Formats: sequence, C-alpha cells, structure tokens
Amino acid sequence: MTKKVGVAGCGALGTIVCKALQKGLTGYEFVGVSDLTTPDFGVPNLSFDELASVSDMVVECLPAKVVPELAKAVFAQDKDLLMISACAYLLYPEIDEMVKESKGRLLVTSGALSGLDAVSALQCASIDSAIIASTKQPKGFKGAPFIKQMGINIDEIVEKTLIFKGNAFDAAKAFPANVNVAATLSMAGIGPEKTQVEVWADPNVAGNTHEITVKGGSSTIISRVENQPDPSNPKSSMLAGYSVVAALKKMNEQIAVI
Repeated sequence: MTKKVGVAGCGALGTIVCKALQKGLTGYEFVGVSDLTTPDFGVPNLSFDELASVSDMVVECLPAKVVPELAKAVFAQDKDLLMISACAYLLYPEIDEMVKESKGRLLVTSGALSGLDAVSALQCASIDSAIIASTKQPKGFKGAPFIKQMGINIDEIVEKTLIFKGNAFDAAKAFPANVNVAATLSMAGIGPEKTQVEVWADPNVAGNTHEITVKGGSSTIISRVENQPDPSNPKSSMLAGYSVVAALKKMNEQIAVI
C-alpha cells in the first residue's frame, strides 16, 4: 500500500529528503511540503494542518522550537510523525502528551549517530551508563543559547576546547540545534537525566564527530562517526538527512535489516 508523505522544513536536511522523495521511493507518494520559502519540488507548499491532512506520514526537519506546532497538527489528525529534531521531544513535554492521546506514532531517526541498533539491543537487557562526546568546528555553535548565556566568543577558540558537560536534558536546552544526537541516544537508552554529554569545539576538525560509550551488564558499546557538515548549515551533518531516507526505505522493504 502506498503511503502519502509530506515534509515540513526544506532547509539543508529537508532538501535531502525532498530530493529523494521527488526522485522516487518505492511505496511512497510525495504529496507536499510546508516551508516559509517557496521550494520547487513539484508539490504544493501547505500549512502544517493542510500537510497533515493530505499525508499519512509527515517528516519533520524543522528548528526545535517549531516542532510542537507541527506535532499538534499531525497528532490531532492521528497521523505519523517522523522526527529528526529529537531535542524538541526533550524540550517540549507536550509532544509526549499529544502522541499519547493520538492514534498516530512518533518515530525518531538515528540522525547523525551510529550504533543505536546496539544501544537499543542492550537496553533490552540493562544499561549502566551512557556518554556521548560531540565535536564540531566553533562556527557550528554560533547562536546557541549556551554560547550567548556564557558570553563565549567562538572566534577566540584556537584549540580543541570542552565548552559544555552535563546531561542530555540540559544539553538540549543549551544547544537545541546541535545535540539531537544526544537526545536520540537518551531516547534509545537510559533517558535524558542519566545520559551524559560532552560538547567540544575544535577549529582543526574537518567535520562533526560523535562518539558514544554505552556500558551494560553484558556489553560495552563504543561507536564513533565522523560526518561532513552540510555546506549550507554547519550545525547539521548530511548523514542526518540520509537517515530519514534510510528509515523510509526500511519501513517499506519486504526484506530489511532492523
């Protein structure tokens, strides 16, 4: 059965998803977008309510602060939401309330992170600790609430510097556009209060690096991924956009590695 899919947010990551849908993904019909600009993907540009109305599933590629508005429209109509902004789930608890009152589902992609399949498996046994260290070029943190609050001049960072250490919930508040990976790890593992996060700024790295260390009674999971930042948005890794495409394909394949 063909599913109708819409995309909310046509920035760097949303464009990756839209282009894949425009080219054609088996089992899906690309029915619309919702964006403040007028992107040309051959489908109408609709309001959140309109997009939810014509879609079976809406893909979210928005700033975290806008996600609750989209979630309200999607879950009010009992549709599914495929989310990339995991930070929004931590920051806006009303999203959890919305989905619980809906017949729709909230699905979160792996984003720019690797190893979540093993984390989910270990969670079925037990997880004792989870740590993620994320490293980006200083410009990738420009405009983050924590940078403004602490008065950090990112232009003065000349070597690898630890700029934040705390749990995933506090990290989401501090860097809502940078640590979706930490929020996703916390959702797959032991929750935002127990998931520890380190944020590093390094002017000498070429891309965005995320390393997780998750320990449980039966296993220790260590995973590292080095992503190229999206040329149009250094806060994001292109892999995050492709993780949405992969999730869509996996959900519709007769034979799939899950």
